[in-house]
Amino acid sequence: MSAIVLIMWRRAIAQSLLTKLNTYPLMQLCYESDYSQADACVRNNNAKVALIEAAETGSHDVYKCLDICAALRKESENCKLILMCPDQDEEAVAQTVNAKQEGWIDDFVFYETSLEYLSSKILTMLNSQ
Repeated sequence: MSAIVLIMWRRAIAQSLLTKLNTYPLMQLCYESDYSQADACVRNNNAKVALIEAAETGSHDVYKCLDICAALRKESENCKLILMCPDQDEEAVAQTVNAKQEGWIDDFVFYETSLEYLSSKILTMLNSQ
């Protein structure tokens, strides 16, 4: 069974995404809102894909999330990492694009992404394993 972990602070988006992805068989879904538990959640679930949401404000900004991605890359190198970032923050976008180019993350999406596109992106990453 393939595991997908969502590390997100926006519960409504996470629940909608979980509902959408729950229709696919042989898939374990895990939602974690405590970013300090990201590494343990990915390892304990042997996640194949992790979506990490960078908050627009607060302590879980793009820099903190990139630190989480770096730790996940070291500890769970077989887990594909997708970073969700705000598209209105030019610095966050630049950092995210750089992270993709440097191989720190496998892909990224913006907040304005539809649930359909986001679920498709996650499934594509899962199937590219």
